[in-house]
Amino acid sequence: MSTQYHTPSSTGSSSQAVFQKSKSIKSETELELQGPLEVAGSIKSGGSITFRGDFIVRDKIDAYGAITMDGSVSTEGRIKAYGNIAVTGEKIKGFGKLKIVGTLEGTDLEIYGNLTINGQLRCKNLLVFGSLTLIGPESSYTVEEKEDVAGAKMQREQEADWDY
Repeated sequence: MSTQYHTPSSTGSSSQAVFQKSKSIKSETELELQGPLEVAGSIKSGGSITFRGDFIVRDKIDAYGAITMDGSVSTEGRIKAYGNIAVTGEKIKGFGKLKIVGTLEGTDLEIYGNLTINGQLRCKNLLVFGSLTLIGPESSYTVEEKEDVAGAKMQREQEADWDY
């Protein structure tokens, strides 16, 4: 059984979305979220999380299952999933580190921190203001158009046991 959070649709002539506000969201089961929504804290789920619409998350996104994004998601914390991360919307923007364990597919990925990949990343455009680290010999990333990584690009056999 999934938990659903919907925000009311806004009507009017403004072309910018009016973001509804919410505190942290936590569920022991799957979450289905409908934006536009601004979350002042974190989003945690004991299952998968599905984002539909535009989101601003002021803290981390943590899912025990997969994360599916159909829209734009901006987060100031980490994005962590014990499953695949699939993006069918416009872009992901993160203001912290992004750790991928599994597969992440998206259009535009913009990370204001470090990117660690233990699996595969496929995207159209990649902008990383920190370092990019591939963990293990099977990890890889593919960028179709524009790639810009400000820091070092590294490959490690295993992940370091400290947090950065």
